[in-house]
Amino acid sequence: MSTPEIGLVVCNSGASNTGHLTGLAALEVVKKLGSEKVGICSLPALANNIPRQTMLAKKIEHLIVIDGCRNECARKILNALGIRYDKYLNLEYDLGIKKLGPFSTMDYSEEDVEKVSSAIMKKIQET
Repeated sequence: MSTPEIGLVVCNSGASNTGHLTGLAALEVVKKLGSEKVGICSLPALANNIPRQTMLAKKIEHLIVIDGCRNECARKILNALGIRYDKYLNLEYDLGIKKLGPFSTMDYSEEDVEKVSSAIMKKIQET
């Protein structure tokens, strides 16, 4: 498998509605564009500074960071590792999708998924 042109670093936390939405929307984008164009980076591996994953993230031509809420976990992990990224999307700040808190995993709509995947597509077009 080759390295994609664009890497998505997504919160992808199943603990809340917004964290879950980041992962669902990222998968939709990969389905639409194909894994040769867009790939999802492993945030847990990056958080643990796993050498192979860190090297892969640095090798990808364009990175887009997608956080679900004001905690900005994905952004903070990349900043701590000194990994540059091109674009940033935060569901709360940029799309007005309110985080409902812990254990709100399933509290989202298909419209929310479409809204987030469209916003990711727009960020990709801007790269």
